Amino acid sequence: MTTRGAWSREAGPPWCVPAAAVVVLVLAVLALTNGAAWWMWCPLVVAVLTAGCGLVRVGVNARGVRVTCGPLPIRTIALNRIVEAKSGYARLADMGGFGYRITPGRHAVALRPGDALWLTLVSGREFVVTVDDAVSAARLVNRLREEESRDAGGDRRGIDRETR
Repeated sequence: MTTRGAWSREAGPPWCVPAAAVVVLVLAVLALTNGAAWWMWCPLVVAVLTAGCGLVRVGVNARGVRVTCGPLPIRTIALNRIVEAKSGYARLADMGGFGYRITPGRHAVALRPGDALWLTLVSGREFVVTVDDAVSAARLVNRLREEESRDAGGDRRGIDRETR
């Protein structure tokens, strides 16, 4: 018997949208009082990108784990590419800093320190995303992996390692 599930959360620093709103407000006041200037486009674009890309959505379902920034997919990992999921604390310094980071053996979407979903992939690499309630996401990933393995009638771990 197959049980499905889904989990989704937004992740990111709480200051992104308010900071972008302040920049837009200041630009609006400057444009109204002094007239619009060509240089105002640059901070406006930065503010919009900060508001739109500073928050990501992390989702888990029967297809795998998906991380998006607005309508743009950042990373999608199929269940059969995941060996193990767990939750744990992530420090920005350990992840290589703020943002999408690629370090030897690890890719990370680190938008704040704290609770994170840690995925060990069949390639041996880790994928980490900082998100609240990562323990629920990890449980669901592991449960869906087990169900997929049972439905396939075999030990997925061994099969995946052989096909690397």
